[in-house]
Amino acid sequence: MKSSFRTSMARASTTFVRLGLACALVSAPARGAERLQIATSAGGSSAIAAAVAKQLGYFEAEGLETTLFDSGGGNNAVSTVVNGEAQIGIVGIRNASKPVEKGMDLKLIGVDTNALTQYIFVRSNLFDPANAPRTLAEKGALLRGKKIAVNDIGGSSGEFARYTLAAAGLGEREATILNINSAAARLTALKAGRIDAIVGSAPEPETAITEGYGRILVDPVKDVPEISDIASTVQLVRADYLATHATILHRYLVALDKARQLVRTEPEKAKAAYYDYMRVEANGVELAPVVKDLAWASVVSATAPSPILSVGEYERAQQFFKIPGTVSYEKFVDNALARSVFPAE
Repeated sequence: MKSSFRTSMARASTTFVRLGLACALVSAPARGAERLQIATSAGGSSAIAAAVAKQLGYFEAEGLETTLFDSGGGNNAVSTVVNGEAQIGIVGIRNASKPVEKGMDLKLIGVDTNALTQYIFVRSNLFDPANAPRTLAEKGALLRGKKIAVNDIGGSSGEFARYTLAAAGLGEREATILNINSAAARLTALKAGRIDAIVGSAPEPETAITEGYGRILVDPVKDVPEISDIASTVQLVRADYLATHATILHRYLVALDKARQLVRTEPEKAKAAYYDYMRVEANGVELAPVVKDLAWASVVSATAPSPILSVGEYERAQQFFKIPGTVSYEKFVDNALARSVFPAE
C-alpha cells in the first residue's frame, strides 16, 4: 500500500515538474535573447511599425526581447537614451537633435514617420463651421489668447503650435501653451472646457470629433502641404551603443521593415495587430470602430516607406524644426544600417 502511494506521489511530482517546465518555456523569454528598451514620445501612435512588430512577434523572431514604453514626451524619451535607460528612442527629430547641439554623440539611424502627424483641434464651439477660418493665418489668429495643450512644449507639438501662431503674425506669448503629457488628460481638459485647443496625434482628434466635443482646426496635409512629407519622428541611439551593438540594431530594423511591409500589403492584419497592442497598453480600453478607422488612416499615411534619410530631406526638416547648422547631416545621421536593410535605396 505504501509502495503504491509512493509510486502515485512520484508520478504526480513528475507531472507537476513537467507542467512547471512547460509553463516556464511558454512564459519565459527565449534564452539568450537580446534585451532592448525602446522609449517612445507618445505611445503607439508615434511608433506604428514598432507596435505591429512587437504584437506579431517580429522582434522575438530576430532574437530580441523588447519593451516599448511611453516616456511622456519627446524630451523625456531622449533623456532615457542619453542616460542609457533605453537603447533606442522613437522621438521627434527636433528633440533628438538637442543633445547633439550640446556635444552629445547621438545618431539618427532611421526615419519612422515621414510626415507631421499632429493636428490642431479645438473645442467644437470655438468657431462656427459655416464661417470657419480658411487660411492658416486665419486659423492662427483664432488661437490668440487661447489655451493650447501640447505633449512637449520644446518638441514638435510645441513647434507646430508656434508655427501656426506665427502664420498669423503672433508670438507664442500671445497664447498660452501648456505642457500636458497624458493624452487622456488633454482630452478630459478639452471636453471640460479648461483648455481651448490640443496639438495631438491619432487617436486624439478622432476621439474628440466622434464624441462631439472637438473640431479640426489645422490639418497639416491640407493647411501646410509643404511639410506634409517632412521627416518628423526618427530612430535615435547613442553612438557608442551603435558602435558596439550594430548587429542587434540591424535585427531591430529588419523587424521594423517586416512590419512596414505588412502595413502596405496586409493592412487589415496590421491594423488588428496595432489595436491589439494599443488595447493592452490602455489596460483593456477599446476604441470605437469609427475612431479606429480614422486614426488608422492617419498613422498609416505618415509611416515612412523607408528609414533612409537623404541630405535633402534632412535639410527640409532642419529648416522647419529650426535645427541649428552645427547639427549637420554628417554629424547626426548614420544611414549605414538602414542601407543594409534597404540595399536598393
